[in-house]
Parts: sequence; C-alpha cells; structure tokens
Amino acid sequence: MPGAEAPAPPAPARARPGRTRALAALLAAAVVLQFGYPVTGYGALWTAAYMLGYAVMLAVGIVVVRDEGQHVAPMVAVTGVFLVCGTWFAVAQDSTTATAAMLTSVVLAMGTLIFALLRFVFRRSRAAGLDLVLASVTAYLVLGGLFAAGFALLELVAPGSFADPQSGGGPLTWQETLYYAYVTLATLGYGDVLPVTPWARSLGSFVAVVGTLYLTVVVARLVGIWSSTASDGVREENAGASS
Repeated sequence: MPGAEAPAPPAPARARPGRTRALAALLAAAVVLQFGYPVTGYGALWTAAYMLGYAVMLAVGIVVVRDEGQHVAPMVAVTGVFLVCGTWFAVAQDSTTATAAMLTSVVLAMGTLIFALLRFVFRRSRAAGLDLVLASVTAYLVLGGLFAAGFALLELVAPGSFADPQSGGGPLTWQETLYYAYVTLATLGYGDVLPVTPWARSLGSFVAVVGTLYLTVVVARLVGIWSSTASDGVREENAGASS
C-alpha cells in the first residue's frame, strides 16, 4: 500500500564474546580429549585424569547450553552419571561391568551434547559465523567419541566383532575403537582395524555415511546462512541509497 513502511531488516549477527569463549573452550577440550587418549595407557592415574577431563568438557557444555536458554537438566544429569561411571572405571578398569557403565554414560553424554550443539547450529540463523563454525566442528569431534563408545560396547558384548592383525589378536580396547571411529568417520579406511561380524560392518558403514552427510549438510547450512546475511546487507545498502 502507498505510504506503508517497509519491514525492518533482521538485525545483523553479532558476536557474543562470552559464548564464543565457551564454544572455543569446548572445542579445545574436545580436541585434547578425543586425540589425547594414548595417555590412558600410562596407568590408572592418567586414566582418572582423562575421565576428569571429560567431565570438565561436559561442564563447559552445560555452560554453552545454559547460555542459549536451553534446559540444562539433561546435561547436568548425564554429566553426573558420567562422573560416577568414569570414576568407577578409573579404579576398576578390569571390570567388564564398570567398562560397560562408563561406555554407556559416554554415549548418553555425547549424544546430549551433540543434540545441544546441532540445535544451536540449525536454529540460530542470526548467530555470529565464528560461533556456528565452532559449534559445528565440536559436534563433529564429539560425534566420533559417541561412535567410538558404540563400537567399544559392541566389542564388549560380542568379542571379536573387530580385528586388528597388528595387535596379535584379542578383543579391541576402547582406545582402539576410538581410533577406528575417527578413521571411519573421516572415510580414510586405513584397513588396520577391520569390522568382522555383520553388525560391526553395518555399524561401520553407518558411521561412514553419517560422516559424509554431516559435512555436506552442515556446510550447506553455513553457506546458506552467510549467503542470507550477505543478501540482507545488500538490501540494506540499496534501501539506504534509495532513501
């Protein structure tokens, strides 16, 4: 209608230093923990320190979730469960029950954290680009940890599901399944760790597909957001020039 005012353009994405720092700390913790697992081979004390580091990462995840206004109760609950199960495993690493409890708590904790991060990526279209990238990369790394725990649980329930010819036989450890998870997620396929049983092969194929689709979908999401932001900027400039 003549004289009607044009709708105001959406507010530009603004960086929130506190959120950016929390996401950067979460990413740093994920990198250190997901690729620093060899320290657990140095003894129970190092394993306990590693499990404590995982708890710290989850605590940072609670901060990120709280800052986004999401419900923190699920994240707090799974962090508490992991603290109990991780401590139990650290002092009883030879216990099958303790190992199963620790791996199950990792699946729950990683799944909850991934959900919170992806919810941020796919619902916060006006968030700063750096924050979205940090959240996306962190979710990808944590996804590897979730699948590693799944592989380890499968090997625990059905020993021999995976084989490593270089290790001399025997069930794979959770450290070896963590390595295998990232090699599979990135579709590198070195072939040093092999899925043997049908369920192991099925899960390995699923992880490879998820890794490929994740990168495709997330990159498309980020490009779409930045393209929309750039278009908004052009419209603002044109509106300012015509006024």
